[in-house]
Amino acid sequence: MNPEIEGDLLWKTQTTKKVMNENLSKTSDSEDPKEESRSWWTSFKLIFFLQLISKLLHAMRKPREKLRQQVRNWETHMIGAMEKGVEAARMSEPPKGSYEGVNLEVLPKYICYKAALVREKMTMQVLVALVAGVFAIYFAISRFEVLSLYSKLREKEYILAPGVQDFTAASPHTVSDSYVQAAVTDFLNRLGNINPVNIQEQYLTLAESMNAQLRVKFQAESLEWINKVKDDNLSEILTVLEKEIRSNEDGFYKVTAITRVDSYINADHIGARDEVVQMILKLVPPSRNSRWFIEIESLSRSTADAFKTKESLKKENSK
Repeated sequence: MNPEIEGDLLWKTQTTKKVMNENLSKTSDSEDPKEESRSWWTSFKLIFFLQLISKLLHAMRKPREKLRQQVRNWETHMIGAMEKGVEAARMSEPPKGSYEGVNLEVLPKYICYKAALVREKMTMQVLVALVAGVFAIYFAISRFEVLSLYSKLREKEYILAPGVQDFTAASPHTVSDSYVQAAVTDFLNRLGNINPVNIQEQYLTLAESMNAQLRVKFQAESLEWINKVKDDNLSEILTVLEKEIRSNEDGFYKVTAITRVDSYINADHIGARDEVVQMILKLVPPSRNSRWFIEIESLSRSTADAFKTKESLKKENSK
């Protein structure tokens, strides 16, 4: 009930009591005892009725508050599926006990165990993959380092003397003069001692000791000379008259050989000529396909007169 109505009833009760007191005071002044008893009884019933109403109002205060709160909630909130009683929106508890032979009480623990097991396996797989990747990278780096060191080691210049199976360090100060002399003699013999039968083999063997550029140039320029030797049945014998070999700190040798070439056609001597053969040799790493570990970098062959003219021009230019 509204508090204003309760206050109005209280005021009326108090007013009634005052009226009753006044009536009692008046009846006490009257002389008729019947009227006095009648008024007293009427006042008693009125007071009892009012007290009963006051107690009822006090007892109904809490239910009224709850009802008022529900009305406010209904005014502020919409009625949802749960309030309407829709069956699909109701929360249902999972079945207890076992279902189709499966103990549902153990099921959450089993799911947690399987999840932890899968997570542990995935973690171990990732760790194994990382360790394997690290080892693979380390192996690749180590192999690359070994190969680079091996290539640097092979860059050093070695020679293998004929009949010797061990490698010997090659530099101008450690290679014996006899070894270089033997190599130069072999090159000159293959260049000058030719006949229609062996010229192709001699030049092919000599070309194996040249670098790539000189080999192509030599083979192209000697093709016409090889055909002439075979067609004319020409033979030549080269004799070394004087030979000079100079070395430097970079592993190069400069060879100057003064030779005499005797020419024969059908075993008849047709004359001789003096020639100068110049070569620049370089020490190279060992190779199974080469007899000498000395490579021919350049090769020139000219007459003695042309060589003297060339040298005199060089001296004049140097002055």
